[in-house]
Amino acid sequence: MIAEEIRPVHDAMDKSFRFAGDQWSQDFHMTLELPGIFKELLQNDTVKDPKTGMRMDLLELVELEGGIEILINIEHQSTVLDTVKIKIIDRYKNHSKCKHKLPLLSVIVSPFPKEQHENEYHSTESDILKPIFITIDEKEIKKRLNILKNNIQNKNIENRIVLNIAIISIFVLENKYEILKELCKILKEAKGITGKIKNDMTKILEEMIKYKLKDNENQVMELLNMLKEERETARRGMKIWYEEEFEKIELQHQNEIRLKDSEINLNKAQFQKQLAEKENELVEKENELAELRAKLKSNGIT
Repeated sequence: MIAEEIRPVHDAMDKSFRFAGDQWSQDFHMTLELPGIFKELLQNDTVKDPKTGMRMDLLELVELEGGIEILINIEHQSTVLDTVKIKIIDRYKNHSKCKHKLPLLSVIVSPFPKEQHENEYHSTESDILKPIFITIDEKEIKKRLNILKNNIQNKNIENRIVLNIAIISIFVLENKYEILKELCKILKEAKGITGKIKNDMTKILEEMIKYKLKDNENQVMELLNMLKEERETARRGMKIWYEEEFEKIELQHQNEIRLKDSEINLNKAQFQKQLAEKENELVEKENELAELRAKLKSNGIT
């Protein structure tokens, strides 16, 4: 049995992905090399599929050349995308396009290449979903790890580079212990990784160590002990986003739905009242016409 202090949180990978994208939205956009200029992270991460309960990960508002605005839905996919999930992503697309009145680009971030995924979905003959796939495989992880190592002495290291700690730890499949250990060393030794981003990367790395190495308690404890000082600092400096923030967002989302329902019901009641008043006016007019016809008829006028 896994000790409580090293038990990974539920949905650790999804939560870590959304956490990085939520807290460092603009830099996250850049580290994934997404198109356009990031403008805003939209509150759509609580959009749920009614059948499965699965939720959209991240939804960005982005500006392309010429001032054209589009949406980008970024989805973390730890397994191969199948027909069930791509259909759900198509629902995300249709919901967001309808809500925001903008075209949408679906982006899948996965450790597996495009060829292994379902990469096209036809909801109608003319409405075809063709996601963009970003592959964080062993080769890409090695490249991003080298970028981090090359910046370990850089006091002005950019946040988009630091975010590779999150990207690598979330997507690593091979040599997990060795690579996670290397990330621990980088996080401890890098001169330019300080403040909030250090706290946030510590939290993500901590959760990924517990999740990725959950079958080897000794390895988990070894790497967590390497981060002991950073973990204590992070816990003092940040809220418990993983457990509490999703509940907060979900509650906010449900309140918005209830408010919208109240507005709809109020508008419906007002409309029904106005309709009833119009119907009463019509009845009165018809009664007046009937009386007038009766008078005309009694006077011999037809």
